[in-house]
Amino acid sequence: MTDSVSGLSAALYQDEGEEYVVTPALGSNRDICFVSKNGATNKVEIVVSGNNTPLSVSAVAPKLTINSATDGSGNATSTAAAIVAAVNADADAFALFEARLPPGSTGAGVTGALAETTAADGVTETALVLVDSGDHLIYQAAAGSRYWDPDAAITVYVDGSEVTSGFVINRLQGKVTFDTSQGADPVTADCTRRSELAFEKVLLLYDGKMKISNKDIPTTNNDGAGWESAIPGTTSWEMAANAYYYAGDVAIQAGVAYLWKFYSIDAASDSWIGWGAMSTQDYLVADPNKAQERNITVKGRGELYPEA
Repeated sequence: MTDSVSGLSAALYQDEGEEYVVTPALGSNRDICFVSKNGATNKVEIVVSGNNTPLSVSAVAPKLTINSATDGSGNATSTAAAIVAAVNADADAFALFEARLPPGSTGAGVTGALAETTAADGVTETALVLVDSGDHLIYQAAAGSRYWDPDAAITVYVDGSEVTSGFVINRLQGKVTFDTSQGADPVTADCTRRSELAFEKVLLLYDGKMKISNKDIPTTNNDGAGWESAIPGTTSWEMAANAYYYAGDVAIQAGVAYLWKFYSIDAASDSWIGWGAMSTQDYLVADPNKAQERNITVKGRGELYPEA
């Protein structure tokens, strides 16, 4: 067995388990995630209309309508943070959606308009362009359009025509690898992806250990002149750490697979992401001189992907 272990201080994020609507990756602290309280029936729209209008929300089930504040020229002025606060403070709106900012966002940017969108378990992509790695064999979605849902259908097209064989799909990386060169033909995909804008910060971690293990398959035989031999077998991963923060409103069920993102605080360049299930969570006696602690172990349910 070969192991790779590292001690880390990190933040751990979990994929949203409910249906949601996210703004289209606007960036600059402008994005919002709306989490549906009633499955995939609720809808949300942000309207920008009129001059010098105030921010307001109205909810008539199953739709939430948000009217952005505007200036004298009719431009939107409501920030993401202001919209989140307005939605969550209105009883009727909050009965349909809970609004929140993506991890790390200040919400200081102006969101603008959002077309009426129905909550869904992920974000549907149609004719998503995949970028050729240069060898005409490997094609990958751009960052922000990866993490394809493991349970949703994926359709791959080459030069506009559907193909059903001769390739393998890496859903976590949003990657399609062909057996033969596709030349200059464009490659696209229809898929459903998980949105990073819907991730939730769950834990801040210290003394973290990420272990990747490979179980060798013995191939020793009488022709080996007494030498042991083996070939690589199954690979697994496990993350264990102490935690001093927990978002108590985030339900984490033991044994249920979630999409976990593991960032190193001390190294700005790398993170790890994979489907995993929490196997243990031990509560420690609170010390009045320090934050509440707990121990957590997450075991992989599939590949672990290091991201740059």
